[in-house]
Amino acid sequence: MNEKIRGPFYMCLSALSFATMGSFTKALSQDSFSTFQILFFRGIVGAIILFFTAKTGELSFGGKTSRGRKLLFIRAIFGTTGAVLYFFAISKINLANAVLLNNLSPFWVTILAWMFLKEKPSKKGMIYLVVILIGAILVIKPKMDFSIIPSLLGFASSFFAGAAYTYVRYLRKLDNSSNIVFWFSLYSAIFMLPLMFMETFIVPNFYQLLLLSAVGICGALGQIFLTSAYRIAPVNEVSIYQYLNIIFAAIYGVLLWHQIPDSLSLIGGFIILGSAYLNFYEHKKKRELI
Repeated sequence: MNEKIRGPFYMCLSALSFATMGSFTKALSQDSFSTFQILFFRGIVGAIILFFTAKTGELSFGGKTSRGRKLLFIRAIFGTTGAVLYFFAISKINLANAVLLNNLSPFWVTILAWMFLKEKPSKKGMIYLVVILIGAILVIKPKMDFSIIPSLLGFASSFFAGAAYTYVRYLRKLDNSSNIVFWFSLYSAIFMLPLMFMETFIVPNFYQLLLLSAVGICGALGQIFLTSAYRIAPVNEVSIYQYLNIIFAAIYGVLLWHQIPDSLSLIGGFIILGSAYLNFYEHKKKRELI
């Protein structure tokens, strides 16, 4: 398989892995498992997998530099907060809607890169950001009651994920991908350890233990495939395929829970996906002209 195909192929596998992780998370939440307990297992299983799959010399204690260690910790705080909000949203609303709102992280990455990295988006890029925000509003469907909270938390999860990805951009200059993902997984497990005992801790049976392990395995595979895709191909050429996560999640939602998105969610989803594709196509044309 040549590199032009391998990059998108790995990104598709990453999207499928993350969507599958979301479906296992929803199944566990319906068995009354807390978000904290699910995230603990995701973190600890993921850390174990990455520990044994990393190449010799890729992992270091905390990070390779003192600045890198600080950034790894901050990245873990943002990433774990985003994951808590995302998993909570999955437990309360349609799986496809939760995944769609979480996948707005590139929206925040663009804004944060503009604010802190001085990477100003083009005029068309600004228009795409506004249109994506309109699509998000259609999915959230603002109401003056508490029913909107899970959707707002799903939207907020994309901000924290975007902030985490922005820190990853800093970290790539100081550390390797395996170490970044390993310490995120381990830190998230450490953060969740006391929190999961603040709620009712459920001793899993064999089937539930398999599901909890599957959440960690799928999360780790998603990260491994994502890292592989970005290592093989430029980010701007393969990032569009991460939105397949939404389509896979919608299929899981329909098949497993008969969750059919309403008309506003479908319109909002098409607006977000369409804007993401147009933005991707615009960047691709610019690269071809260089």
